Amino acid sequence: MVFRIFLQAGLFWLASCSLAWAAQDSIPVRVGVFENSPIVTAAPGALPEGIAIDMIRWVAEREGWQITYVPDSFDNLVERLDKGDIDLLVGFAYSDERAKRFQFSQQSLLGNWGMVFRHAQADINSLPDLKGKRIALMRSSTHGQALVALLTQFDAPFTPVYVDTYPQVLEAIVERRADAGAVNRVFAALHAHHPDVVVTSIVFNPVFVHYAAPKGANPALLAALDRHLAALKADPQSAYYDSLRHWLEATPGNRVPNWLPWTAAAAGSLLVLVLVVAGFLRYQVQRQTGELQRRADQLQSEIEQREQAQAHLNQLAYFDGLTKLPNREGFRTALHQTLTGLQGTDERLALLFIDVDRLKNINDGLGHGAGDLLLQQIAIRLQSVLRAHDHLSRFGGDEFVVIVSEIGASSDAELVATRLLQSLAMPIDIGATQIYSSASIGIALYPDDATSMETLLKHADTAMYQAKEQGGNRSLFYQAQQTERVVERLTLDTRLRQALERDELLLHYQPIVELGSRRIVGVEALLRWNDPDRGMVMPGAFISAAEDTGLIVPLGEWVLEAGCAQLRDWQKRGMADGMTLAVNVSTRQFEGRRLVKSVEQSLSRTGLAPEFLELEITENVMLIMNDEVRSSLDSLRGMGVRLSLDDFGTGYSSLSYLKQLPFHTLKIDQSFVSKIPGQAGDTQIVTTILALAKGLELEVVAEGIETQVQYDFLREHGCEFGQGYLMSRPQPADVLAAMLGRPLVAGIA
Repeated sequence: MVFRIFLQAGLFWLASCSLAWAAQDSIPVRVGVFENSPIVTAAPGALPEGIAIDMIRWVAEREGWQITYVPDSFDNLVERLDKGDIDLLVGFAYSDERAKRFQFSQQSLLGNWGMVFRHAQADINSLPDLKGKRIALMRSSTHGQALVALLTQFDAPFTPVYVDTYPQVLEAIVERRADAGAVNRVFAALHAHHPDVVVTSIVFNPVFVHYAAPKGANPALLAALDRHLAALKADPQSAYYDSLRHWLEATPGNRVPNWLPWTAAAAGSLLVLVLVVAGFLRYQVQRQTGELQRRADQLQSEIEQREQAQAHLNQLAYFDGLTKLPNREGFRTALHQTLTGLQGTDERLALLFIDVDRLKNINDGLGHGAGDLLLQQIAIRLQSVLRAHDHLSRFGGDEFVVIVSEIGASSDAELVATRLLQSLAMPIDIGATQIYSSASIGIALYPDDATSMETLLKHADTAMYQAKEQGGNRSLFYQAQQTERVVERLTLDTRLRQALERDELLLHYQPIVELGSRRIVGVEALLRWNDPDRGMVMPGAFISAAEDTGLIVPLGEWVLEAGCAQLRDWQKRGMADGMTLAVNVSTRQFEGRRLVKSVEQSLSRTGLAPEFLELEITENVMLIMNDEVRSSLDSLRGMGVRLSLDDFGTGYSSLSYLKQLPFHTLKIDQSFVSKIPGQAGDTQIVTTILALAKGLELEVVAEGIETQVQYDFLREHGCEFGQGYLMSRPQPADVLAAMLGRPLVAGIA
């Protein structure tokens, strides 16, 4: 063993000297290396190896660099990089915080993410299970820091057990100094095979491994790396992919344990000795032969474990753990290969970008476990209607991508999209709950819309976005003007945020009328945007964007307080005796019981009594119904606030919910009112809603009354209240003030 160490050290010295003599005129580059197999292996006394080393050697040969390796601990290398003591650090995970201190290569080496392992006897299966546990973390590890931040968000305090390397993380778990530990997935796949260590389903913080340089260093080194890496990645037969296959997918001969040649030599020497002194050492020969067999068995076991680890690593790298479909990397590989095969031919393909509608509502209402089960069932249904040569991937989150090859016309792609939508039409059983799902699909064609992978994907995503904007549950082909609309949408979001800050928003009010007396009994607050450039903007042009970005929450809070303040002002002036204010509420305002807090704050600031405030909630609240939402509704009713179920009959009506939840009023959607009394079906729906409301002792407001015939029909069938253009369009506050206190004459307001 001592001879082996001296021999390796000598080889290392000779190799270093040879490199120095051969490159006296080369550019010196000091490269920091630390043990992070297979990205980099920095064993004492041996030349570094690994994917990152293969690539930097390849670039160095072509750029004339003289490489000097600087092995050290990870923490020390980060400090050295900060001080400029080294020129490059390999295998460094990118983060926004680190980018403030260092320069990073634009091209990543490979993707990586964090995984949590537990001791076989520890009951840990999800993030909340880590609360109060001892967790082993590698100092300064990006994944370790990310797990700390994640558990802080989940309010799950724990006891950190800090170590210096990933192998020490596993040692801490095996020795029961820690209940669990965080490592990256590449290390885990190659090394985490101890019987006492079990992988959990906790996967987090996807990061990408880069080369890094000091902040003020000459950017030429990173620029050269980026240039060569980009070219290598574009060629599936390049040295980059050879290195990945060598370290991640194969079982090369150089992975054989280093002690094997020495063991063989020792066995040969032993055999000679046995021949000389056969009788005297027969017992020793038998013992050594048994030891050699044991080591051979051990070697075979290690090789089998390595093959299993590499198969597991390949599964992690290219397949989604939840749906078992190819993941984003698997999709990119498949699309690159397909497009390469189509070059120089007249063949076409279609790329279908699929986004599951309203998955967030499912996660919020039933929990992320239900959302995961839904995604698994959706993946099965989508796959079941595709052809054998079509390629389905889970792109991430609630997004899927399909590569549809062998198409003759665009109608072929449309037919596939239609089958995909139809596959989701039937309800999906998640435990005892039935969930209706749908999707928005964007379609881009090769080579009609684009010839490059990135542009084709971007165009399919843009078309999907437009399909979602039109209400979802549909497919759309990409058109050039859609890109302009996406830019307009981003601009709209920015301008809308500025509008909130610049006081460009205002309210109009539409009267709610008692049909029998034509007396105004309430008003509905409707948001308007007085854009300095475009003039008065109606809510249909921006509410959808506000919902998508979450801006609807501060907008809703502004409407609530401004409306309460206006009604309270009318009350003080003796103009609104007994009148109520109706305010529309988004389902996103229920998150974290924020709606209850904002109502309490608005009533307190304006002095409006709660019984004069009515919150209009759409039937989509049924999709997110959970204990938090139900508690919020009960709290609001307990405060004295009135609750109205808006657009009744158009969404996810549930009579059981209607009986259980504390609503005061149903609002009949104008889509039904507009067709009475001519359309028999809609007339039946309206009379049924009126009878249902009477049986449940709920008030009814009919929306969208535009004709005297509609007005008379509703009044004759027991509808008490209504609103619509027949009585009055939405009006500014000063115009509406003049209408208060007198009956409205239908058709003239």
